Amino acid sequence: MKRVSTSCAMLALFTMVFSCSSAPPPDGLDQGLVSRELSTPRKLLPWVALGDGRVLASGGHDGSRTLTSCEVYEPETGEWYATGAMRTARRNHAAVRLADGRVLVVGGTFSASFGSLASAEVYEPGTGRWTAVRDMGEARNDPAAVLLADGRVLVAGGFDVDRHPVRSAELFDPATGEWTRTGAPTSARAGAQTGVVLGNGQVLFVSGLQAELYDPVSGQWTKTGPVGGAAGTHRSGHTVTPLPDGRVLVVGGTTSRAAATAELYDPARGEWKLAASPALPREAHGALVTPEGRVLVMGGFHVMSGSLASVESYDPVADTWSVEPSLWEARRGAGLVPLVDGAVLVVGGSNDLEGTLSTSERYDPGVCTPLTCEAACGTVPDGCGGTLECGPCTVMPPCVADGCGVFDEEEDLASIWR
Repeated sequence: MKRVSTSCAMLALFTMVFSCSSAPPPDGLDQGLVSRELSTPRKLLPWVALGDGRVLASGGHDGSRTLTSCEVYEPETGEWYATGAMRTARRNHAAVRLADGRVLVVGGTFSASFGSLASAEVYEPGTGRWTAVRDMGEARNDPAAVLLADGRVLVAGGFDVDRHPVRSAELFDPATGEWTRTGAPTSARAGAQTGVVLGNGQVLFVSGLQAELYDPVSGQWTKTGPVGGAAGTHRSGHTVTPLPDGRVLVVGGTTSRAAATAELYDPARGEWKLAASPALPREAHGALVTPEGRVLVMGGFHVMSGSLASVESYDPVADTWSVEPSLWEARRGAGLVPLVDGAVLVVGGSNDLEGTLSTSERYDPGVCTPLTCEAACGTVPDGCGGTLECGPCTVMPPCVADGCGVFDEEEDLASIWR
């Protein structure tokens, strides 16, 4: 007799008899611990770790409209709760936590047809209120913003009101609330650039084929050479992560398709070189450094696979990649925020099945979270070296190979209608 696994699509034909629900794969890789949901699905926004360990979600898009609403995540309870709304609805904006703990939000857009915003506002975590500050000198949709060592904020690039890339940069001084123009980047860039502060105080921006450095002292920009060496790798949708040893790791992104490559920039030498390649090509993913100095790369998108739940980690000392436990839910464009206890909050974004997501999960690197009995039966591995006693199936067909939902093609289907 031929045995076939029952899919949710097949079970839809027999909803009178039994139900179908997804289950984690039996290899124990889905180890993210699901947290509480946002009150509103959100994508296209920055997620900011506050000084007291909480996380701020400001605005974004819920799949149908741009938002003014904001929420704060409390890691001690795993709950999201509402806080003060922004004065202006915005998505594709940038946000930076200032040295005094407040959060500066700049630019973005209201809608695809609206153009770009020049407005900026500041969030006070103690009161949950937003205060408008002076507008930027230029409207910017999808800009890059970086906190400098002296407490000022550098904002560069973005799209202008006519959707053209902006070749300018400006500085915000929190002490005065004023904006001042600074040196212009060597080329106009938008929608793909990411900036990180190096150990020497300079800022590395990576987008397209070229990378460049901003010097806060002189206000000047200089090119660092093609990303990936002499041949160069043109990419967007990538991540740029500073390493504990001062180097910078650039991972993935899209060239003509998602890239399965990584590059290292060494500020001491001013050189780029190829790093070991990750197992999977991905774009619109997230990346951050763990307390142990490894780089976690999570989620994202690949044209052949769609949204991804897979996670890899990079060891900068050994120049090697390892496959890590997957996220509970595939997501691209998600927020990744390090929590004070070493865990990572993974939140929002979107996927191919559900669209914009309201779910969040707490990911503990190196910690095994046991699987559940969902869609399982009998005695099964818990994914962490133990076992689960799941009992019999509560719906037809009976338990087969530790799972509910396995049919005998010739006998079991016929028995349903007897």
